[in-house]
Amino acid sequence: MAGVPSPNRIKTHQIYTIWEAAEALGRHRQTVIRWIKDKGLIADQSRVPWLIRGADLKDFLGHRRAKVRTRLALHHLYCLGCKEPQEPDGKFAEYSQQTATTGMLKALCPACGCILNKVVKRADLEVIRAKIEVAVQQANPRLVSLLDPRSNDTSTPEASTHDKTQLG
Repeated sequence: MAGVPSPNRIKTHQIYTIWEAAEALGRHRQTVIRWIKDKGLIADQSRVPWLIRGADLKDFLGHRRAKVRTRLALHHLYCLGCKEPQEPDGKFAEYSQQTATTGMLKALCPACGCILNKVVKRADLEVIRAKIEVAVQQANPRLVSLLDPRSNDTSTPEASTHDKTQLG
């Protein structure tokens, strides 16, 4: 199982055995033992079974998760193939508007040639352009607001020609 397990699966005020911690996190018991022996997970080893406080396990997993997270510079995109931030190949990227405030930045990875994608704010585009060349694609016509209302708009009341009239 890849990735760092979520600390949200652990209850802070509960005491776990190695088996219970492994089961709660979806890991093998040897993995939890290795965390205790090599990685610094705090456990009471004075008796068998070893006991782990939920708060200690949650802190341990939180620190591991924080190490894995990557903060990207605005002009870097994360490559899923290389598993690291990359500056676009040739310092060139394309930007296409997605919503009124955000858009998608697309480029090629210089190391493996994969397509890199990153959602960026429209306001950050000028800062990104200072570092790399960005070609802005035309906005999707579905997202551009229309100046004239649609012909099937029924929100405005119109005079009705089918009113009942009194015959007199």
